[in-house]
Amino acid sequence: MKAKDLFTIILKVFGIYLIKDVLLAIPPVLNEVFQILEVSREVAFFSLIFSLLVLGLHLVVVYLLLFRTSFLISKLNLTADLSDEPIQVTLHRSSIYTIAIIVTGIIILAFAIPSLVKHFYYWYQYLDSRKGMFRAQSYDYSGLFISIAEVIIGLLFLGNQRTLVNYIELRKREAKSADQDIL
Repeated sequence: MKAKDLFTIILKVFGIYLIKDVLLAIPPVLNEVFQILEVSREVAFFSLIFSLLVLGLHLVVVYLLLFRTSFLISKLNLTADLSDEPIQVTLHRSSIYTIAIIVTGIIILAFAIPSLVKHFYYWYQYLDSRKGMFRAQSYDYSGLFISIAEVIIGLLFLGNQRTLVNYIELRKREAKSADQDIL
């Protein structure tokens, strides 16, 4: 595998990941189209243009990452200082599992921590509004609990990656020995 192939794989995987953002940018556009009929046209038209720009930007980025990867690699000079010799990577299976578990833990934390902060803020607003007796509704703790659980899971992945790798390796050895017993 050459360096250009590695960058191609990384950029395409990132492009596939960003498809989620394209899908999340579609509902605001549809909402703004419906708002044109209900709200003042000037405000709704401005919001529609902004939503279309966001959707268009997401589409362009995903298109470039998925279908014009070599163009991006050449324009960003990603392989300029690297040789054309194949990259030799000799990693043991447990090292790959460790890397995957660490990356998964970091990704979980990267998405869970902002959500946790947001839910704590909403909870604080709820408690503050109860003091003023403006709202007598009960608070939905499910988002807060889910965020806390995600942070705990991410931290457990990072702190116990060796235990998880040993468990995966043990299960693999047991499956291999069971297959040999059948033969």
